[in-house]
Amino acid sequence: MPRTHDAAPAPTSYRLGGIVRYDKMPPRGIRRFLWKKCLQVDAHLCFAMLEWWEALLIAFIVLPVTLFFWYSCYAYFPGHIRYLTRRYAYYVYGDEALDLLALSRAYAAEWINVAWLSFWSLVGTASRVEL
Repeated sequence: MPRTHDAAPAPTSYRLGGIVRYDKMPPRGIRRFLWKKCLQVDAHLCFAMLEWWEALLIAFIVLPVTLFFWYSCYAYFPGHIRYLTRRYAYYVYGDEALDLLALSRAYAAEWINVAWLSFWSLVGTASRVEL
């Protein structure tokens, strides 16, 4: 009984160094890069075990759902973030028309100023050594 690695390869495969390969690598360049990415997607999504029509059916279902998701992120997400910032300003500060960006910039500038002054006060005292 022949061992499995001695068995004849499939008609679409070839043997290279004792390893049965099922697709020949294209020449170097963009074709090989795309071939490798296609193999990665097939392996990751298990398309390699499906028939061609099953993979096509899944691709036709997944692609529109993915496109609708990214379109909704592009179209509706910025408006939703603006709505959430207005609600945050209302609940935290009591004013929905408050400019949170200017408020956060002033808060950050205040903390940077405090850190800068405390740094220079530490450096100034450390450089003065009394004998």
